[in-house]
Amino acid sequence: MTTGRRQRPGATTAAGTVMTLRRKIRWLTWIGLIGCLMAAIPALYLLRSGLISERERLTHALVGSAHAMLGEINAAIEAGALPRDEGQGQARLALRALGRDPFHVSVFTDGRVPEGWMGEGHSVRASLTFEPWGWAIAAASGTDDLDREFAMEALAFVLFITVLLVLSWPLSVFLSQHVLGPIEALSERMERLTEGQTGIDIPGRDRKDEFGAMARAMDYFRQAAEALIVRDERLFGIMNNIGEAIVLVGEDGLVQEHNPAAVALFGVPAERLDGHRFADLFAEEDRERVARLLGLETPGGDDAVMGAGGRTERAEELVIERGDGRIDASLSLSCLDVQGRRSYVCALADMTERLRHERELLRLATRDRLTGLPNRALIESLLDTSIERARRHGRRFAVLCLDLSRFKLITDTLGHHAGDLLLQEVASRIVVTVRASDTVGRIGTDDFAVILDEVGEAKEAEVAAQRILAAFDEPVLLMGTEHYVRPSIGIALFPDHADSAQELIRSADTALYAAKRAGGKRHAFFRKELADQAHRHLALDRDLRAALARGEFQLHYQPKVSLIDQSLEGFEALLRWDKPGFGMISPGEFIPVAEDTGFIVPLGDWVLDEACRQLREWIDRGLEPVPVAVNISPRHLRQRSAEDFRRIIDRHRLSPDLVELEITEGAVMQDMDHALSVLAALKAMGIRVAVDDFGTGHSSLSYLKRLPVTTLKIDRSFVNGVPSEREDNGIVSTIIAMADMLGLDVVAEGVEKQEQANFLRHHNCTLVQGWLTGRPVPAGQAADLLAVRLRRTA
Repeated sequence: MTTGRRQRPGATTAAGTVMTLRRKIRWLTWIGLIGCLMAAIPALYLLRSGLISERERLTHALVGSAHAMLGEINAAIEAGALPRDEGQGQARLALRALGRDPFHVSVFTDGRVPEGWMGEGHSVRASLTFEPWGWAIAAASGTDDLDREFAMEALAFVLFITVLLVLSWPLSVFLSQHVLGPIEALSERMERLTEGQTGIDIPGRDRKDEFGAMARAMDYFRQAAEALIVRDERLFGIMNNIGEAIVLVGEDGLVQEHNPAAVALFGVPAERLDGHRFADLFAEEDRERVARLLGLETPGGDDAVMGAGGRTERAEELVIERGDGRIDASLSLSCLDVQGRRSYVCALADMTERLRHERELLRLATRDRLTGLPNRALIESLLDTSIERARRHGRRFAVLCLDLSRFKLITDTLGHHAGDLLLQEVASRIVVTVRASDTVGRIGTDDFAVILDEVGEAKEAEVAAQRILAAFDEPVLLMGTEHYVRPSIGIALFPDHADSAQELIRSADTALYAAKRAGGKRHAFFRKELADQAHRHLALDRDLRAALARGEFQLHYQPKVSLIDQSLEGFEALLRWDKPGFGMISPGEFIPVAEDTGFIVPLGDWVLDEACRQLREWIDRGLEPVPVAVNISPRHLRQRSAEDFRRIIDRHRLSPDLVELEITEGAVMQDMDHALSVLAALKAMGIRVAVDDFGTGHSSLSYLKRLPVTTLKIDRSFVNGVPSEREDNGIVSTIIAMADMLGLDVVAEGVEKQEQANFLRHHNCTLVQGWLTGRPVPAGQAADLLAVRLRRTA
């Protein structure tokens, strides 16, 4: 954040603290001792002065006592109790008795104390005159004894001070080590703690005294401080490195703290951001919204704190105006109460790119990337809207589904880029054909949908479909060559055919497939029987896949017979489905469904594999095999290579010349380049290739010259007319002649009458198959035919 940890002002070093404390204690000790000494000197002086003053008082008191005694003796003399001389003699004796050491008392009868009396050694003197007798009484005392006593007292004091000085040093050392040491150590640790040094050891924690309690308390403080510092540093690091902008806003709506990401987000210098009104950082249209999130009333320009009550509020798409433009931001706001003071933690993130990506994702989720048209999801959503509108106003509308024929052939031949160009051109032609109020969408690889809004009659939808089909009368230029596109259109009406978006599309799809089965480049309306047929096909496709897994398919083998000697020359493997509970299902019923759904590919693989397995079984039984022909569908040929077919044959260890693959002219024409490459590779491997149903398609000499095939099969539709139909006679004889010119074998299909066989043999077609020479039979009966052929050969 913008605030960080700072060192406490005035902090000194730990060493400075220790030296100052020790010096203070020692100086206090010395100052105390010196103070005692300084106080003792005047005390001793006052003591001596007091002794002298007391000696002077005693001296005066002694003179007073002598005066009083003389007064008593004089009173006795005057009373006649004592003679004068005797009384004065007693007075002298008494005065002499009073003059004991250190006092000396003298009586001067002349009434005068002489100068220099008692010499200089007696510095304390006192005298009185007894008037009745005229005597002078003097008392004196020396100060030598006082000086000796004072000297003894001073010596004792000096000795005491000396002993005190001597004892103060070890005492100070003891205090330094045992009292000041722990205090100084704790003080030094505390000083380091205040500087943020928490990785230190606190001494004395194991002590049982007060210092131990202080050390333990300080260690607890150290641990707490360390945890706080670690948390603070983590929070500090998080706040300064987090990608989101974090702003702390006070109750007054002003910014208190922020992290560097906030500076980058708002584009405002850090010094200007502090104390800035938070709501004013946003665009004007969002300021009131932000103020409401903060719990601030904005009318009139006066902000009054309403209180957030601990709530967490979120807002998105808030606009921030910066010098380099406008950005969108999200805001998450939480209330924070610290010691009764409320503030708001605001987390902000730049969501400009996210919103752009979301809009782009929404566009990608609802728009086709290649054509820019609405995709299936958006079309269904628009259909829901159209249904609601049509129901509300009692109107009709139509849905058209369009599919391109031979689209995969174009992509396989010219590449996916050409396919993309084709789809873009198709989309463009459809869009310019329909009305501006209509909607065109791409709902599949080569599937398009058109919503014709407000269709009054079915005829209007039919006219629109015809306009779309007419738009493709002109060829499409792809990779420098022209290609004709043959779209088919299915039409469904609301509410006539369905009342939901998915049902409408499904109904239009059903009608579309009916248009395609009718030859393509036409339109068809949905009919209920089409839906029933589609359901039957769906169920049939499901049953087909289950039948393959359950082994319900089997092969029957139709003989190919020579008209010269009626010998068996080969078989054609024909697929049969023995469905439990239904019996044999006609191939004409399920083969087209398998071709439409793509199931014909795995089914065709199984047929080839089963035929090869049966051949291997016959060989292993000692039977002499004959070539077996297997039909390959157009889709099967497009999705397999020559190596795929050879791999199946090699799996059963068969000679390639025992297998013949029959293809139709249509299979070759759908993808000429791929078909030619596969057929050429098959022929090079020694695998025989026959053109089935020859004569029904693009039969020509130039066409035959390009095909690497070994056999032509004359379609049964031509054989049926010979020899009675002149046209069929010409076609059959021409096919036989073309095959003879190209060195190809010829097989006539559907021979059921002897006169047909005679015609064919007369025109040099000696290999036939049909009910005349043998119907398709199961593998067991085919094996019997092989056994008979083996005996004939023997």
